[in-house]
Amino acid sequence: MREFNLYLDFYNNKPIEWGVYERGYNLWDNKDYDKKRADKYLFATVCVRNGLIMGFFDVSLSDDDIKISKNDKIMSEICEFFVLKNDKEITKFQGSFIDALEYIKANFKG
Repeated sequence: MREFNLYLDFYNNKPIEWGVYERGYNLWDNKDYDKKRADKYLFATVCVRNGLIMGFFDVSLSDDDIKISKNDKIMSEICEFFVLKNDKEITKFQGSFIDALEYIKANFKG
């Protein structure tokens, strides 16, 4: 089972950015940037390698993004997510990327 960090960044209790990326993967160098999925989801960045999600991030999350993810098979992979809030691990859970998006939606509030 692949392991991912799910991070929620806040400043003065206000949400700044969220993201999901495979542990050890450098999401920010964009080497696996998937423009087709980024246009579909409107995430700031979506990275895919060999047909697997490597990570994605943004500053907001819409219900439409979650709805679209439910129709994208690549988002149904079950992984272990280590939840980081301002770089401090607070919990972990197993689930799909859809579950991760639902978690972000419920917890990425000021």
